[in-house]
Parts: sequence; C-alpha cells; structure tokens
Amino acid sequence: SSRFLPPAARLPAALGRQSGQMATLIRSLPPLPQTERGSPCVFCVDSEGQRVLYCNGSNVLWRALAPLSEAGAVEKPEDIFCWRSHAKKTTCVSMAPNGQWVASGDITGAVRLWGAKGDHVQKNEYKLWDGCVKEVSWSSDSTRIVAAGDGKEVRAAALLWDTGSKTGEVSGHIKQVNSISFRSQRPFRIITGGEDMLVAFHEGPPFKFSKSHTVHSNFVNCVRFSPDGEWAVSAGSDSKLFLYAGKTGELEKEFAKPDGITGSLWACAWSPDSARIATAGGDKHLRIWDRATAAQVCDVPVGAGALEDMQVGLCWATATRVLSVCLDGRILMWDVAADGTATLGATVDGTMGPLTCVGCDLKSGTLVQGGSEGSMAFTAAAAGPKHVAVGKGVQHVLTHSAAFDGPQEAWVIALDDKVRRISLETGKPLGDPVEVKEFSVGAGWIDAAEKKLLIATSKNNLLCIGADGIEWSLPSAVPRRPTAFGVLAGDKGRAAVAVEKPDGVVGGVASSQFDIHLFAIQDPSAAAGISQQAVLTGGHLSDVTVLSFSPTGEFLASADTNGKILVWNLTADPPTVQLNNFNLHTARVTCLAWLPGGRKLVSGSLDGHVFVWDVDTPSSKVKVAEAHKGGVTGVAACGEKEFTSVGFDGFLLVHSIP
Repeated sequence: SSRFLPPAARLPAALGRQSGQMATLIRSLPPLPQTERGSPCVFCVDSEGQRVLYCNGSNVLWRALAPLSEAGAVEKPEDIFCWRSHAKKTTCVSMAPNGQWVASGDITGAVRLWGAKGDHVQKNEYKLWDGCVKEVSWSSDSTRIVAAGDGKEVRAAALLWDTGSKTGEVSGHIKQVNSISFRSQRPFRIITGGEDMLVAFHEGPPFKFSKSHTVHSNFVNCVRFSPDGEWAVSAGSDSKLFLYAGKTGELEKEFAKPDGITGSLWACAWSPDSARIATAGGDKHLRIWDRATAAQVCDVPVGAGALEDMQVGLCWATATRVLSVCLDGRILMWDVAADGTATLGATVDGTMGPLTCVGCDLKSGTLVQGGSEGSMAFTAAAAGPKHVAVGKGVQHVLTHSAAFDGPQEAWVIALDDKVRRISLETGKPLGDPVEVKEFSVGAGWIDAAEKKLLIATSKNNLLCIGADGIEWSLPSAVPRRPTAFGVLAGDKGRAAVAVEKPDGVVGGVASSQFDIHLFAIQDPSAAAGISQQAVLTGGHLSDVTVLSFSPTGEFLASADTNGKILVWNLTADPPTVQLNNFNLHTARVTCLAWLPGGRKLVSGSLDGHVFVWDVDTPSSKVKVAEAHKGGVTGVAACGEKEFTSVGFDGFLLVHSIP
C-alpha cells in the first residue's frame, strides 16, 4: 500500500534548491545490508510484510518489497527511505507492530527511537551499555522494547518504549547476548541466547531470571518466540535447533539433525501460523522445519555453495514469503508452498560498502559503480543492479561515449594495480587483466576510438594501456608525484597532470606552488606523440585533487583540497583562469564531470553536497544538499540534463536538472 511509503522529500538528496533551480531525484540505488563474517545479520520486515528494513554503515534503510519481487519492475525513489541520524555503525533495527515507530541500535550501545511516518523525527535515545547492541525487539502492543548486546555488566534490558524506564532485570549471562525475543501474550516472557551457550528465560514484569538451559554446545545465535506465544526456539553455532514451551520455558525437544548439516545456524524465523521454522545456515542452505514433528521438511542449497552464498540473516515476511540475506549482502526472496517447500522467487543484488567511482555508458544508459570493498555493479536503464566481484578496491571506472562502436564494456582499475575489461551484458571479464604494477592516480581514453587508456602513475610515469597490455610508456613525464590526472581524446587530444608542491622552504616559508602540467597528444600510438605544452601555475594554494576537460576541449576544470574549483580557458595562449568563483564547497572536492554540451560542470565534495555550475552564467547554479552522508566520491554525466553521483553511504543516485 502506497500510504506506508515515505515521501520523496525524505530521501537522501531528493531535492536541491539554489538560485531558483532544483535537481530532481529520478533514481536511487541503495546499498545492500551490511554483513560481517562470523556474526548474524539482523534485519526485519514491517507487520504487513510490505517493507524490509536493514542496516548499512551508520544508516538504516527501508525498501518496499513489491518492486523488488516483481519481474521487470524498477524501484522508484519513493520506494526507498534512508534514516541517517546515527553517528556510528548501526547493527540492528526493528519496526513497531503498529507501524508508527522504529528502534535501531548501534555499536556504541545506543538505541534510537524514531518515527516511521512524517518527518521521521527522533523521539528518544537510550544509552544501554558501552558495547554494541546486537538485537532490539518490540512487544506486539508496541509499548515495550527489549534489547541485547555486549555490555560489561548489563548485557540485556527491557524498557518502556516512550520513557526508557527499565522494567526489571534481564540477567543470567556472563558473555555477550546475541539474541532476545519478547512473548507478547500474558504472562509476558523474555528469552535470551548468548555466547556463553546459554538459553535463559525471564518472567515479569518486572522481569527477573526464571530458568536457563545449557543444551547448546556452541554460541546461541538466535532465539524466537512463536507468533502465538505457545513455543520458543533457539538456533546455535552447533547446527542444533531446540524447541521450548513458550509459557513455562521448559525444554520440549531437539529437532532431528538431518544428514549433511554443518556450520552455524545464524538465524531462525517462525511462520505466521507458528507451525514451521526457517533457518539460515553457514553451510549455504536455507532449511524449513516442521514444529510438530521436529523434523526438516525442506532443504534448499543457495547458489553454487561459495563463501558469499552463506546465509546470515532471515525473516518470514508473509505466509508464503521468506527473506534471507547472503554474506555478500544479496537479499533472496523465497516462495514457500503449503507443504513447506521453498523456491527462489527473486534476488536483490548490488553493492554493500562505500562506493568510490561511477560511470555511465552513454550508448546503452548502463550505470557502473565501483566500491572500496572490491566489488562493482552495473545497472541497465530498466533493470536492477548486477554485482561483479573484482577482489580489490575499485579506484577508477571508465565507460564509453555514445559514439563508441565496440561491445558494451567498462574498463576497471583496482588497487591490485590491474586493468580489467568487464562486459556490461554478462558481467564476465573480457580477456586477461593487464598488470600496471604502479598505483594509478587517474586514467582516461587517449584515442577517439576509445580502445586505449592513458594512465598517470604515482611514480611520475605515463602509461598507454591497450586490451592486450602496456603499449608504451613515458617515464618521468612530470617532475613530482601526480595528485590528479585528466585526458581529452580526439583530434584536440590533451592530457593534464597536477603535481605535488616542491619540497623545502624559501625564506622560512613552505612552497605553495601546485602546478598543472598540460600535454598535447599528436599521436596516441607512441610515446613520442605526446609533448608538454604548458605549465599552469598560480591557481591553487593546496593539492589539486581532480582535473576534467570539457568535451569540446575549450575548458579544463581543476579542484583542490580546500574546495576551490577553477575553470581554465585553453583557447587562450597561454591558458588562463576564466572562472574562479565556483567556491561553495567547504571540503575537499573529490570529483568533477562535464555534461555533454561542455557548458555545465558537476562537482562533488567530502562536504556531502553536489553542485551543477554553468560557465555561461556563473551565478546560476543547482545545489543538491547532503546528497551523500560522509561525502561524495564520484559523479558522471548520463545525458545533457542528467547526472549520477555515488558516495561513502553506498548510494548511487541519478539526478535531473531543468
């Protein structure tokens, strides 16, 4: 139901206003749930099974399930919401059954309560202990909260949601409590499971320790009361599943251990009718068990059984739909039949960590993003993202212009100093990686056919890379270490390299000479075809971080660590600064991109803002405020009136300007 979805204005960077102009958010690709090997991923769905809520970084996200599960459907910006008020990494989230409030916990031991509707204001923050909050849960009447985690003395708590008043003590554990669940039928009960291999029951309110069980031989990872309150279940790292009486806490039985089950059971969830239990396994299997017979009724292997297919989180959303989370963050949607068999209905793919770069294949409209965790994804115009594992952090993504007549591909440079060609149709590598063996400061197409890259390395060299290897090199092309690099391909081929300031002091004052070396490219097929044309001096007073040529070759934009952006007129002899008033960023500028006409410049900065500048009317600018929490890391043109941005929050956003 659309009434449960947040307004677009509550999305990150939905609107930006400056000088009467605004940018419109037309697409949002959020990151996947954050996972960590060796611990469960705690996420939830709302009471109607329409939205999934999960944590990523210091953010809490929710997404409407309908467009994720429908074949051919594309998420709209209003289907996604991101709550960004946590200062530290978030660990767990739970929405109240009445749909009015959300509780989320973080690694500092704080639980924050905030509104699920309207302006999503924070109502309260409860500091429970010094360690992380592992799980938070609501009572069915949305008046009580229980939380578990890793405190020095207090490791679990029960409190009233609106005041934070403690309602008794949840004790009995001597190590971290991994999971907690509330029995909402009277008499109220709380069950906890922890790393001391203990399952404890508490009765109240006020809550006090009632009894415990030491049936598990390894960590207890998940405990859950059934929806009808009659039963409770615990799952552990010993691959065992136990059933308890919900009211008394007495051990009923152990579920029969099927052949071949190994590793941890990271999560478990009850079906709405309390008849079945689903478990997420470290052995890359989703299993469904029958409560009455205490036996497994369905066992589905996930993917190829690779490490990233490990199941670390689980939710039973509706009577026929189970959601699970893989170690690489993928969300799997399972259709559950009446007899308990599960089949994979849909997969939600993408990237999980911070994003570092972005590109747009202008011919097909495919978006390509790269992340610091060694993964990238490509997203066609009318499809969801497809994940590609690179292995090392992605530094640069290079896509083709609309004039390129080759296969749909992206060239990717990673921190292992290799250049890879990735097919945008299959996600498979094209040919073997090319080893550069030097850190790449920047790269760009050197020829009009877009089949060769020119790379500036940290060792002051310029390298030309083809599909089969290094074609030529120009050693010691610049006198000092490069800090930024830009290339313009075509007949007016040019390259620009910004270098560090000289060492030493003159008259007791350190140098503030941050030069940009300008090269002309007459022949891209040989090192002799590139020659230094000029040295641009006097423009910047701090390290130049990014350089970008306008498509027509008329301008060179440069930006530095102080947030200053300059536009150099390259038609003048010598080149001079034409515009120096693009200075509204308050932190390091990380990325620049020209829109295809060559008159508008997009900039992104660590201050989180994106600006669109106009060289013809410098006072007219579009600001997308707080586009990315933590900072913007990449921008790219998608058309004359559209551009995309990525940032440390893991989001890819596509904006449209008037």
